[in-house]
Amino acid sequence: MASGLHEVRPLLRTIHSATPQTSRHAGTIPANQDVKGPPLPAPEPQQIAAVASRWDARMLAFAQRAIQTPSMPGEEQEIARLLADELRLLGYDDVWTDRAGNVIGVYRGSGSGRSVQFNSHIDHVSPGEHTLWQRPPFGGVIEGDTLYGRGASDVKGALATQVYLVPVMHELGLRPSGDIYVVGVVLEEVGGLGTRTLCEDMPTDYAVLSEATNNQLRRGHRGRVPVRATFTGLSVHASAPERGHNPHYALARFVQALEGLELVKDATFGGSSMAPTLIASDQTSGNVTPGTLTLAIDWRNVPGESADDITAQLEPLVRAAETDGVRGTLSVQQRPVRSYTGLEALMPTTSGFVVAADDPLITTAARALERQLGRPVEVGTWAFATDGGHLSRFGIKTIGFSPGEERFAHTIHDQISLSKMRAALPGNVALALALPEITHDEEPA
Repeated sequence: MASGLHEVRPLLRTIHSATPQTSRHAGTIPANQDVKGPPLPAPEPQQIAAVASRWDARMLAFAQRAIQTPSMPGEEQEIARLLADELRLLGYDDVWTDRAGNVIGVYRGSGSGRSVQFNSHIDHVSPGEHTLWQRPPFGGVIEGDTLYGRGASDVKGALATQVYLVPVMHELGLRPSGDIYVVGVVLEEVGGLGTRTLCEDMPTDYAVLSEATNNQLRRGHRGRVPVRATFTGLSVHASAPERGHNPHYALARFVQALEGLELVKDATFGGSSMAPTLIASDQTSGNVTPGTLTLAIDWRNVPGESADDITAQLEPLVRAAETDGVRGTLSVQQRPVRSYTGLEALMPTTSGFVVAADDPLITTAARALERQLGRPVEVGTWAFATDGGHLSRFGIKTIGFSPGEERFAHTIHDQISLSKMRAALPGNVALALALPEITHDEEPA
C-alpha cells in the first residue's frame, strides 16, 4: 500500500510569543507556543482538492488499518495507539491521550479565531457472527470503489478524512485563525463517556461529528430515553392462579394505553416516538405465574422534552393499569461504563439537540462545503442519536459532515465509498478554514 505515496514529514512550527486567545480550550493541554501571523486568504477549491488528492493513498491505507483493528467499547487501546502514532507521524503540534483514553491531536491556530474539534469515535458495535459477512468484518477489503468492514461507515472511514485534513492544510501553507483539534473518542456506542469527558476537560467553540451524512450537512437529532415499566404482583403455581396476583393483566392494560398516547410534536423532527420492545419476567418456568414483569420502552425524544417529562406522561397510565395486589413503577435506565484506562461512570440518557437552520455555524459550513464541493449541500437532521447531545449540553455547537452512509451502519454490509472519502477530505479542510472565522458578532445573542 505504500507505493506511490509521498514522503510524510513532521510539520514545521513557527514559534512566536503568546497572544491572547478568545476561543475556548482547556488550560491543562500541553501547549506549544502560538503560531504567529494573520491567516492567509483561503485558497481556491481546486488548489485544496489538488493537494488533498496527493494524500488520498495514505488516507485510505490508514482507514484500512483502522478497520483491521478491532475496537469494541472499552477495548479501544490498540486503535488508540494506532491513531496517536498516525497523528505524530503527520506532525500535529501536540498529541496526547486523556484520562478517558480519547486520542487528541491539535493544529494550533494563527490567531484568536474559534476553536473547532473534528470528532470521530474509535469504537464500534459487535460484528456478530462472522460467517454471515460476505467479506471478513475486520479484513479492510477494498473492491472497486468500496472499502468494507465493521466500522467502515460508522465511523473509521470518516475518521481518516478528519485525520488527514491537517497535512493538507500544512502543504497549502495555511493555518486557520483558531485551534483545530482532531479527536478519536471512546465508548460512543455505549453512551458517550469519551465525548462527555472531552466536554469537561477540553471544551471547544464548535464540533464537527463524523457520523454518517453522505457528504451532506447535519444539524441535530432526537434523543433516546430507555424507560422501564415494572408491574409487581404475587407469583403462585399456575394451577391455582386465584391465589396470586398476576401482573400480566396490568401490563396488558398499560400497553394498550400506550398505543393511544399523544406524543410531543416538533416542526423539525416531526415529533417524539415511542416503541415498547422487550418484556422480562422474574420466572423461567411455564407453570408459575410471574411475580414481576418489566416492559422496555424505547422513547425517542425531541430536544426540549426531558426524561422527567416522559415519566410524567406515563405515570397516569401506570396508575390506571394497577389493580389490588399489582403495583407499577417507572424508571429510566442509566448505563454503567468503564474505559480502557479505568475511568468509570454511570451514563445518563442520550440528549437530543438542534442548531437553528439560520445559525452562523450552519450557514458558514454550508457555504464552505458548497464552494469546495461545487454542488448544493443538503442541510438536514440525523435519524439516529450521536455524541452531539453531550456536546450541546456543554454549549459546544455541533454539526455533522461525513462520507459515511447511514444505511450501512451496524449492518453486515458495512462499507464506505472511496470516492466519497476523497471528496470529504477537502470538505473537512474547507470547514477547518471557515469555521474559526465566525465572529462573535455573528453569533445569536
